[in-house]
Amino acid sequence: MAAIKIRFSRKLHLAFGTMLVITLALAWYFYDSVQWFEYDVERITIANSVLNDYRTISMQGAQKLSLIEESTFNGEISDLPRWHDIDRRLRSAVSAIRQSLTAENALQSVDKNTSDLADLDELEGLIEALINSGETIRLALETQQVDLARTESQRLHNEGTTEIFNVLMDEILAARAKELSDANTETISLARYISGVLPLFMLALAGFTALIIWLFSRSLTRSVNVLYHGAKTFTGGDLNHRIPELGEKEFGRLGEAFNIMARELADHRASMHDSNVRLEAIVEERTRALKSSNDMLAMVDENRRKLLADISHEFRTPLTVIRGEAEIAMRGKAKTAAEYQETLERIMEQADQTTRLVDDLLFIARADAGEPRLKVRPLSVGGLLDAVCADFAATAEQKEISIEQKLADENTVVMGDDGRLRQVFSILIDNALRYSNAGGKVEVCLKRQAQEIVITVRDFGIGLTDEEAREVFQRFYRGRQAQGHVHGTGLGLPVAKAIVEAHKGSITLEGKPGKGALATVILPAENKLMAVA
Repeated sequence: MAAIKIRFSRKLHLAFGTMLVITLALAWYFYDSVQWFEYDVERITIANSVLNDYRTISMQGAQKLSLIEESTFNGEISDLPRWHDIDRRLRSAVSAIRQSLTAENALQSVDKNTSDLADLDELEGLIEALINSGETIRLALETQQVDLARTESQRLHNEGTTEIFNVLMDEILAARAKELSDANTETISLARYISGVLPLFMLALAGFTALIIWLFSRSLTRSVNVLYHGAKTFTGGDLNHRIPELGEKEFGRLGEAFNIMARELADHRASMHDSNVRLEAIVEERTRALKSSNDMLAMVDENRRKLLADISHEFRTPLTVIRGEAEIAMRGKAKTAAEYQETLERIMEQADQTTRLVDDLLFIARADAGEPRLKVRPLSVGGLLDAVCADFAATAEQKEISIEQKLADENTVVMGDDGRLRQVFSILIDNALRYSNAGGKVEVCLKRQAQEIVITVRDFGIGLTDEEAREVFQRFYRGRQAQGHVHGTGLGLPVAKAIVEAHKGSITLEGKPGKGALATVILPAENKLMAVA
């Protein structure tokens, strides 16, 4: 066995040593090829950049000459920003070319661009002459010296600046295009060389690898297959399977270790399964009980705190008014019956307001607790909206606001509480009238969409911000614009939301400052609410 192990070790070392040499040679070849390829790519990039910049100079120079001729002919500069922009582009292109040529010299490690720089210097001189002549013409035209401008333009033609510029540009563009083509050809040749040699390297490595695999697989296949089958059987969950004895001592030890591991895992799994079943049952039961209790306590506590805070906040004002009226009536000399009657009427008005506030708060609290009190029956939303609009007709006329109704003719019957839904529509129309400007209008629309009834109330008044739209359904919340426009408690929309949600519907409010607001109520056409007396 020891002799076999030695031979196996030597073969293994020799095989991996040979593979390492081939791999290193392939890596060196790849590294060298990549270096050359990167050099060619960078060279092509620079050449292409220089060619594009020369094309820019050619195009901008032609535009500059055209602009000079047009301006001298018309006697004025029609597009001064473009005049300066062309000058800037010409100088920028020259600077970019000079930088690219410098980079090309650094890339090639030798100075091969002497003639290119000389051409660039000559071209730059022509461009500067053209720009200077253009400036002379521009200043002459701006001072109404048209003859001077035309003389300068004629001088450009007489000196052959235009012709020299065009000829030089043609020569440079042709030379740079040829250089770019040569670089592309070299890159393609390198790529073909790499693609021709690479398969040979890969074929040699693949052949040697296949030979090594074939040599070692003959002695390893049986034992490895037996161990693989046993491990796969264990992975599949059959821990009662046992790996048979193997001829090789090392693999035999490994197989026995697998068998011992399987026995211990089977015992441990059985014990863990029993414990987990008991523990999961206990945890699940306790979790459900704790979650239910915690949710209920949290909801009750939250509703209690909110209700107490809301009541203490809102009841202070009406109670203060009632107490103040009573103290005034009791203080000082005796008053007439009419004066007492007036005081009692004010007290009664505040008492009624307090009663309505209590009713609204109680409804919201019950709705939050999931126990809204509704008297549900089939009712026509169209008829209800028509009646509410009629109720507000006088108020709208007084404010010079028109109420436009667009009520659908098809079936718009829902199961709902007549009084509560009337309260919702009254709140929405009242808000629309409150926050509309004189001479405006309020649109009330009703339509049916599949199994839903959609009611919208739109005004074109002060509107609201996105932040206000998110907070407007909070109790006692009033936006900054609303606070400075009309008086209110900030309880109307929260009550409307509680009523609509009690009817299994939804309500939203959106708008833009100064462009009005749109309130949308969606109710189910076939509501299955349970009436709670």
